[in-house]
Amino acid sequence: MFHLKNAQLNVEILDPALDLARLGSRYCVGGYIYQVTDQALGPLLAGPQFPATNPDVFHGQGAPEQFVRVLNENAELGEEVAVIGVGRVRRTGQLKPSFAHNNPEVLRFLPWLVESTPTSFTLTSEDTFEDQAYRLKRTVSLNERSLSSETQIENTGARPLPIEWFAHPFFPLTDGGTCCKPSLAVRVPENAGYALNQAGFIEQKTQSDWARGYYLALEFEPATEPLRMLQRHPKLGQVLAETNFPPQRLPIWGNDRTFSFEPYFIRELSAGNSAEFGIRYDF
Repeated sequence: MFHLKNAQLNVEILDPALDLARLGSRYCVGGYIYQVTDQALGPLLAGPQFPATNPDVFHGQGAPEQFVRVLNENAELGEEVAVIGVGRVRRTGQLKPSFAHNNPEVLRFLPWLVESTPTSFTLTSEDTFEDQAYRLKRTVSLNERSLSSETQIENTGARPLPIEWFAHPFFPLTDGGTCCKPSLAVRVPENAGYALNQAGFIEQKTQSDWARGYYLALEFEPATEPLRMLQRHPKLGQVLAETNFPPQRLPIWGNDRTFSFEPYFIRELSAGNSAEFGIRYDF
């Protein structure tokens, strides 16, 4: 693993060449934040199987990020598809169109160029699949207690490039079941897992079967400002997360070990165009 360290935090980032046993088809390989540890308080992030030493690669842990759409998304069973930020994957899932998390068999991972400074790691890769191609740059940087994850992607192919990305940070649960408070005015539709309390925080319903986990897409009017999310934390009290883009979607998910919110950046890039997006966590 790569490490970003200062007197307060130690950030573990998976090595895209040497940590392949912890990597799969679901999460972007370059810049995968696997854990953030407070030098005094211990680990600050969790995961669906936490505290398992080797969680399976589908569930993962920490603060991974995912490109949902695959290239050649209508491929037949057994055919090869490309997952942005991962590499070549065999289509084994039955659903059409096919998404990264439906197809766990990685045929070959992308190679990455890794550059570092005392406060950052930058990982760059590129891929061409038929007439679609891209160049991807991921930068993870640490400044005091602020951890930033930034992505730049350029469409270098002839066809439009579908970008459907989200950050998937996994936080430990609080004793009272209070999760997060988004800056957006959200609506929580009727569901078995979550409720919105009078202070504007989303909380877990105590009578629910949390071992199975609950997913819910929050409802809101089209966003025009970046998301600020106040996340309750059992060791720190709270963590502030902020995107640098207005989210197009905002699902939440949790089980009996972790809770996560998922701000989406969705764009179709025409040939020659690029996009930049990212998220910052203040621990």
